[in-house]
Amino acid sequence: MIDRRIDWEAAGWLSAVVFLAVLVVLGVVLVGRYDILVFAAPLLGALAGAWWSVRPERSLTVSASTSSARIFEGETVTLTMELSAPAGVDLLDIELLHGPGVVAERVSLRRPTRSSVRGEWELRGVRWGRADIRVRVDTQAASGLLTGSAEAGVAEVAVFPNAERVDAVPRPMDLPDLLGVHLGRRKGEGVEFAGLREYRPGDPLRTVNWPVSARRGQLHVTERLVEQSAKVVVLIDASSDVRQGDSSTLELSVHGALAVVQAALRRGDRAGVIALGGVVRWLAPDLGRRHFYRVVEALIDVQARGGSAPSDAGSFPRTVLPRGAAVVVFSPLLDERVVNALTDLRRRGFGLAVVDVLRTEPTPRPDSSYDPIAVRMWRLGRRGVRHRLADLGIPVGTWPDGAELEEVLRPMAQRPLAGARP
Repeated sequence: MIDRRIDWEAAGWLSAVVFLAVLVVLGVVLVGRYDILVFAAPLLGALAGAWWSVRPERSLTVSASTSSARIFEGETVTLTMELSAPAGVDLLDIELLHGPGVVAERVSLRRPTRSSVRGEWELRGVRWGRADIRVRVDTQAASGLLTGSAEAGVAEVAVFPNAERVDAVPRPMDLPDLLGVHLGRRKGEGVEFAGLREYRPGDPLRTVNWPVSARRGQLHVTERLVEQSAKVVVLIDASSDVRQGDSSTLELSVHGALAVVQAALRRGDRAGVIALGGVVRWLAPDLGRRHFYRVVEALIDVQARGGSAPSDAGSFPRTVLPRGAAVVVFSPLLDERVVNALTDLRRRGFGLAVVDVLRTEPTPRPDSSYDPIAVRMWRLGRRGVRHRLADLGIPVGTWPDGAELEEVLRPMAQRPLAGARP
């Protein structure tokens, strides 16, 4: 329950009446008809007395609740709200204010009394983010002599981005010493054949290969590859946001990052996220469905800002960027600082894969002879950035309009990402 103060002021028509009365009084004085003032004075006095004597309460009580505080894009949530004002205060217009992340549709609006309203709205999430839902109320009192308004925040709805289902997620060459689904290079307990060697004291008898031992006349054991899990860190370039059609580079990056995290967690890997921008955010790699929702909560707070994006990886804790993790980057590759950060990550030994989310380019003006040359130079600069990354062994994939993310990630996931040794 929320109490808000109503700011009262004179009704708009009252100012016009006062101005007209002043003109009438001046006219009467000019023509010398003072007797008319005898009849008009009581009316003006009654009007002034009503203005000064009526002092309505200033408190507006708002009670609101939502059926859920978290929804995904395309889902709906029901907002129920009840407003009440003191006796003598009429509630006129009720306007629901919300950001571009939701679309509101009024389901019902009932008025038990002139001073109370009960309404129900259906909110549909259309874009990820946090939507601040507010209500604005117009009121009147003293038989219309006073008008007022009040505004109050009633709810906050978190709209989660939808995740496209993908199966191809790049993984690193060097896997951590954790059980998982990937065949690593370390030998130990597993199911995949790795080779044979002579028996050494302490080897379990279940590993003895009896057919080979019988042929060679000496005990031999079978070595197998250990199944290990990978660590995948998704890096979002939030240093800029370029509108392109109905979407933007940041929206593509957030949806792509969530799809990669969901796919990595689904196959048993540990996944984390980093957002580079004016405010650097991160979430260390972890497992489980609960961690997935922690990643979603972190992603909806990512906003495009300017600022000082780091040009090296030294500022990140080791828990956020563990050694041997595969780093999947979603970036428009427009900020030189971000490109330098990727270069530094590569030189520190991380395996990287970059998804270029920029789908548009500058359009030359038809009346300019210099713009086409500038656009060509811009294209050459973009090509140079991709060549720099390719020379470092970083695969770069383009996410064109109409293509699915699976098509972009599939070539990068065919071979493990080898990290460069510093």
